[in-house]
Amino acid sequence: MLDLQPLKEEFIQLYGDGEVECYFSPGRVNLIGEHIDYNGGLVLPAAISLGISAVVRRKDDEVIRIYAKAYDQEVLIRLAEINPLEKVSNSGHWSEYIAATLKVLMDNGENISGADILIGSDLPLGAGLSSSAALECLIAYIFNESYYHNNRTSLALDAQRAEREYVGVQCGIMDQFAVANGKRNNAILLNCSTLEFEYIPMDFKGLRLVIINSNKPRALAESNYNERRKECEDAFALLRTIDPAGDLCHVHEISLSCLEDDVLYRRAKHVVLENKRVEQAVVLLKNGTVEAFGQLLTQSHISLDADYEVSGNELNTIVHYSTHFDGCIGARMTGAGFGGCCIALVENDKIERFMTYVGKKYTEKTGLTASFYFTDIVDGVRKW
Repeated sequence: MLDLQPLKEEFIQLYGDGEVECYFSPGRVNLIGEHIDYNGGLVLPAAISLGISAVVRRKDDEVIRIYAKAYDQEVLIRLAEINPLEKVSNSGHWSEYIAATLKVLMDNGENISGADILIGSDLPLGAGLSSSAALECLIAYIFNESYYHNNRTSLALDAQRAEREYVGVQCGIMDQFAVANGKRNNAILLNCSTLEFEYIPMDFKGLRLVIINSNKPRALAESNYNERRKECEDAFALLRTIDPAGDLCHVHEISLSCLEDDVLYRRAKHVVLENKRVEQAVVLLKNGTVEAFGQLLTQSHISLDADYEVSGNELNTIVHYSTHFDGCIGARMTGAGFGGCCIALVENDKIERFMTYVGKKYTEKTGLTASFYFTDIVDGVRKW
């Protein structure tokens, strides 16, 4: 989380003196339950203290000026020129997520007025920590705080709608839900089919959650993501003829043997067993059995690598050396994969040695330099 005072001072340099409001939107990390949100499964994400901060000044006109420190760019949006019937350009520019969110608010009949906004972030971009969901939820909350403050599931659904309908990314609900509904020191057990959820207290008992960014570009992630979704759809289309389950996550394990295609079998196997791992993880965390939870993290990674094939050399290298370090009880990739981040649970008094060891080995094996982040589990999007 950024220091707010320097951000306010920079805002004044850009847009002059006057009253301002400040907001924070967290990133998210998924503790376990990967690539099953779009298959009707259970996931266990948490909002993290890395995120996007905004300084805002309201105006009476219909012009929104937004300056993003991460890109050293300002965009100007004229509200009168927004056509809610058109998709955004989908060029990958950060402002598209803002425009898409404003379109959804206008669809909902919100009366949006102008504003000057400065955005700063300590959330690594493109690392699988949901920077896009954080930005969508932030913009929606800024322009309709009075409603979304007490209607956070609606906030998540509207942010997801912005990304799906206007940006064109067929994302699941997990990212936006975690950003909107985060609770300090709690993960969220979310049923992605029903949106029923439960807060699960996180007490890692002398361990710290460490995020390791592989700094491997994820250029192929979107195409592979869509391919995995299609493979899951094909597998369930075959399995539903012999199994009464309502989605792939709840297919009975014995039914998987009926899949003759090896690729579809391995994809479905990951989905079914990953859903069970989430159920097991919640029981272990409620009982305070943290060591066994750490083992589940590593099992999840092995499945994501061998059966779902969304890992890769860089992520595997991080997990390998993390789990071979005395003081780390478990590690796995998190997010879509093909680059991005891993998470590890590490003993507090060994974190410095962990960083040195894993960082050195990772560079030796890949030629890349990993980035390490220590994070707390925090509340969802909010005004400071």
